[in-house]
Amino acid sequence: MQIYKTYIHTKINNPYEDGLKIGKEIKEKIGSPSLMILITSIFDEDKLKEFFTGLKKNISLEGLIGCSTGGTFVGNNYIKEDGVLILVFNRYFKYATTYKKIEKCAEKTGKAVALDIKNILRSKYMSYLSVEDKFLGFLFSDWDSNHEQEVLDGLGKELGIPIVGGTAGNDGSFENIFLIYKGEIVKEGCVFGVIGGKIKFDLIYGHGYEPTDIYARVTKSEGRVVYELDGKPAYQRYLEMISEYTKLPKYIIEKYIKIDKKERLESINFYLIHPLGFMDIYGNVITAFLEGVDNNKLIFRRNIAEGSFLILMKTNLEMQIKSLSNKVRTIKKYYKNPLIFINECYGLEVLKNPMYRKKNQDLPYFFEYFYDGFKNIDKYLIGTECIGWLSYGEIISKDIIRLHNNLSFTGVVFELEELSINPYYTLKSFDFSDEEIKIILNLLYNELSIEELSEKTNMSIEDVKKIIKILKEKDIVKYIDVTGKYYIDDLKNVLKKIDEEIDKNYRIKKLERERLLKIL
Repeated sequence: MQIYKTYIHTKINNPYEDGLKIGKEIKEKIGSPSLMILITSIFDEDKLKEFFTGLKKNISLEGLIGCSTGGTFVGNNYIKEDGVLILVFNRYFKYATTYKKIEKCAEKTGKAVALDIKNILRSKYMSYLSVEDKFLGFLFSDWDSNHEQEVLDGLGKELGIPIVGGTAGNDGSFENIFLIYKGEIVKEGCVFGVIGGKIKFDLIYGHGYEPTDIYARVTKSEGRVVYELDGKPAYQRYLEMISEYTKLPKYIIEKYIKIDKKERLESINFYLIHPLGFMDIYGNVITAFLEGVDNNKLIFRRNIAEGSFLILMKTNLEMQIKSLSNKVRTIKKYYKNPLIFINECYGLEVLKNPMYRKKNQDLPYFFEYFYDGFKNIDKYLIGTECIGWLSYGEIISKDIIRLHNNLSFTGVVFELEELSINPYYTLKSFDFSDEEIKIILNLLYNELSIEELSEKTNMSIEDVKKIIKILKEKDIVKYIDVTGKYYIDDLKNVLKKIDEEIDKNYRIKKLERERLLKIL
């Protein structure tokens, strides 16, 4: 079972008509979808509902999940508003989705999500589950839920599968943030979808920062709140650390650090260039998600233990642009035809991309070092194998690592199936007649009635019935009583059996020919 290059990235001008068109395109390419990931910068809920109304005229939205965003991209093509990015998996994959509001104990919510998914997969695929199946989860959270790490911890402990995703976002205003579940707009919780089958994929994580040699010990903390660093008020010590590195007065640092969630995304500032970081269990230094400051207390999105160290990080334009492009180059060494789905922090685009800065006035001279020494940007531009969106927090769960962070990117790499073969001549080699091949190709990704098959193949209804009967006897075609339509469930395994039968018959005939030649 392979992933095909089925994604759509476009701006929506006429919601209902565009929904109809996109739904038709998906149906023609893959038939009935299983899981669909939809990320959108359409913030007008009525407009988005119109789009869903058009979309579901041609395809089911049962497997649709997603969220709002401040932007989507394919390669270096960005859509900042009224856009959609849709990643579609065909119906041959096993899938399950769920939505939960966040309870008082967010970790329990994560466990409840995991239980839902287990029950759905068991009820839908009990007789089809295989030990060879690999499962991947996509988790999207509402910004206001504020408990992504706890939900991820509960979910990861119970389910134990790789997970990627992010926190829903918008244009930097922190308004009109929402999730999407089965074609409905939902809030105050999380949506989760799982896809499974015999698929090749890997998770990726990265950021464009390096540690400096300036660090501070956490001398007083409680949960996510750090009160003191090196025995000093935490925020004041953070300012001192940046001052030590830049050699600038602390009052300059405080003026241009922009901790407030809205202000930090308006323009380049010291928070985006010099966040705090910590060391993960593998010895890598990664950014720490600083949510805010309250009376010199630093408030993070994860627990910070007393006695641990926070490290001052640094970056520049070259580090930011190379971080993702170098990751893509590494991926291409191991994947012939990759598709990379990226969840990238909105703040990184503020650093890299002027179109995401609300304030583009001339920077103070002391920010010039951010641009030093980087001339050949074109060398590091990513290609269309990368698709993604801008999040307000990035999620990854792999092995024993479960992390919700910011100023980073997470993602998943799929190996795409090459579609260079001619399906007609390939099926001909399995001894199918021309009429049988016509029926198979039309049912490959579609559910069709006898009448619809007659229309699409230009065959009479009686001839279609005869061919359908033959294909049913070969266990290629199956029938849905409720809809009166036919479909193909698992063509690959059926063709394997036919291939074995052809080989067997060939060997028998070969022996008979050899016997005759010996007699003569």
